[in-house]
Amino acid sequence: MREYKELRIAVAGTGYVGLSMATLLSQHHEVVAVDVIPEKVEKINNRISPIQDDYIEKFFAEKQLNLTATLDGASAYKNADFVVIAAPTNYDPVKNFFDTHHIEDVIDLVLSVNPEATMVIKSTIPVGYCRSLYVKYAQKFAQMESLVDGKRREFRLLFSPEFLRESKALYDNLHPAALS
Repeated sequence: MREYKELRIAVAGTGYVGLSMATLLSQHHEVVAVDVIPEKVEKINNRISPIQDDYIEKFFAEKQLNLTATLDGASAYKNADFVVIAAPTNYDPVKNFFDTHHIEDVIDLVLSVNPEATMVIKSTIPVGYCRSLYVKYAQKFAQMESLVDGKRREFRLLFSPEFLRESKALYDNLHPAALS
């Protein structure tokens, strides 16, 4: 992994969670935000927030950010030290079901282009999901070639829950005590 000041971070998803994380981290690191909606990518690259968040809008206007956006997840993840997964997980209250396939799509793509990356899930997920994901992907990872340059690879998947309010996501990241 590169030195702290040289970290490359990719953020999958540019909703409230993903865009606030990308904005915050891009003050000190190279960040590439990935989304599937071309209009959002274009707005971010033109420093226009695609979501309503006063702090993100202020940071886009006033701060020096090392932030770009792309539709090409593979290129963003290929050189990333960390991949923050803030993909949507739509909840269906009738079925009591979280649609988590976007998270797994990102993990699959990261593992295919950069299995050394540390992945951090920031998406809203059901209880027990992380454990099942880790079991599933640790087994997949073990089947991959495990040695690179004589060193054993490690599967790196973390979960960091988000507690952010819509329209106040960056503020909440900057001032977590305000949430209590």
